[in-house]
Amino acid sequence: MEKQQIISKSSFAILVTFFMIGTSILITPSGLALVAKQDAWLACIVGVGFNLLNFLLYHVLGERFAGKTFVQYCETVLGKWAGKAISLAFVLFFYLLASLMIGDLGYFVTSQIMQETPIEALQMLFTLIVVFAVRSGFVVYTRAAVVFFPWLILLFLLLILPLFPKFNMGNFLPVMEFGIKPILRGGFTFYGLQEMIVLLMFYPFVSNAKGRKSSFVMGIGVGGAILLMTTIGSIAVLGEELTSNQLFPAYTLAKNISIGHFLERVEGILISIWILSTFLKIVLTFHASLLGFAQIMNIKDEKPLVVPLALGMIILSLMCYPNTIFINDFLSKNWAPFALIFTLFLPFLLLVASWFTQKRKPAAPVNES
Repeated sequence: MEKQQIISKSSFAILVTFFMIGTSILITPSGLALVAKQDAWLACIVGVGFNLLNFLLYHVLGERFAGKTFVQYCETVLGKWAGKAISLAFVLFFYLLASLMIGDLGYFVTSQIMQETPIEALQMLFTLIVVFAVRSGFVVYTRAAVVFFPWLILLFLLLILPLFPKFNMGNFLPVMEFGIKPILRGGFTFYGLQEMIVLLMFYPFVSNAKGRKSSFVMGIGVGGAILLMTTIGSIAVLGEELTSNQLFPAYTLAKNISIGHFLERVEGILISIWILSTFLKIVLTFHASLLGFAQIMNIKDEKPLVVPLALGMIILSLMCYPNTIFINDFLSKNWAPFALIFTLFLPFLLLVASWFTQKRKPAAPVNES
């Protein structure tokens, strides 16, 4: 990726919004209700708060090494070999994340919509579109995100507003029945699904350095608000028990929309929102891993790597997701602690290491006249 490929801060905020929604709009209400019961909406707010706090760490790192991607400043702080080793771990994490989202897509479509279609065929088709987007370039698919963003908001409003008459506010009572611990646990699970560290690979390509902080915060806020409204709608209409027992509760929620016998079965709206946001999250995550591989191996043009790595992504997704029960258990219990290594612990250690290396640098000599 060339440095002249610069996007505006408003475009970056839209990318953050799409990235945060990602696969979460389908699976977040279930995980939150499973842990926090009727307080799932409070857990969602806590999760957004965790993301905002974690963003402060990312912002400090991004501004401390302005003009460099996350992989590049790993090598700057830790040296050539240690830096490449840590960078490779992050790149493999990005690659795994992109593969898991390909698996999410395949299992959702084959289990809910097209049961007789082979999952491999759907994943290959979707990966082909991802390849076209990544080869087109960062600026091109960012512009596409900007074009689609108003449609995302419109479709979401068409989905959530008709549900208001069906809201049962009694489903939220009693508030904090089980105390604060389930809410914090749910918030942690929610936070674990928002792997914002990926976006540091694109931080140098956002114009107006002073506006990058506000655009990141705005993206987290808008994406968090959409996920919060989805969670509130799921609890208010379905109840916490049904929400927690559904693998894709938001899809079930969309099936409940019925206005005057002429506006029904609008779950296609949710599918459109989900596929659009998931597509952009996969593109960004796959592109981040691709860019990281190229920088680690000192390859100037990453495009020749696109097709072979994309094919590997399909194979990895099939290996990681044997069945839907495993998916639900893995995401609710194991993914958040594993992701925390890359989203919090290693970036924090990298920041601490950068302070020590800066202190060890000898002071510049003073010329005496």
